[in-house]
Amino acid sequence: MPKFPYSPFLLDPASDPVPPANGQSARAALDLDAAALFVVATLRSWVAPLIRPGEDHPDCRDLFAMAGVGAPGVAAFDALMVIIGSQAIRLIDMRCCTCCGVGEDEEAMLRLVAALQAADRATGIAVLIDWLPEEAVPLALHAAWCFAAAMAEAGLVLRPSGRIIPFPAGRTMH
Repeated sequence: MPKFPYSPFLLDPASDPVPPANGQSARAALDLDAAALFVVATLRSWVAPLIRPGEDHPDCRDLFAMAGVGAPGVAAFDALMVIIGSQAIRLIDMRCCTCCGVGEDEEAMLRLVAALQAADRATGIAVLIDWLPEEAVPLALHAAWCFAAAMAEAGLVLRPSGRIIPFPAGRTMH
């Protein structure tokens, strides 16, 4: 499923696993509910061949099938990841499939999907603008919205965290 070329900011195998920058311990992946675990597992299985090429990895399409998320959800997730992978403006914290903790950007992806499922466009944009150049945000937002909708249609609904995500300093959306 992954396509090339990718921004060098998508992957940093040396950072797997990395303690959160804020000094708090990462949330354990096993503590996630089914919807959140689906997002994290799908994210990790999508990037796994890029992080550790040549090794056996789960196929994220199998995860979509097991979760009952149809082809539109697969296409939307792939589009979102291609945009992030090819246009990231900073290092994106992606963990390997066996990592026990949930990374900061995995948590951000959970906030993104939860926000869009709750029709909170502003929080979705705030997450994406931290990862992408402004011109890439509209397409990424559309792909993320379609992915979030496909998940909800399959009964996988995330609870919004209630955490306010400010725009990164010096960045605005017009």
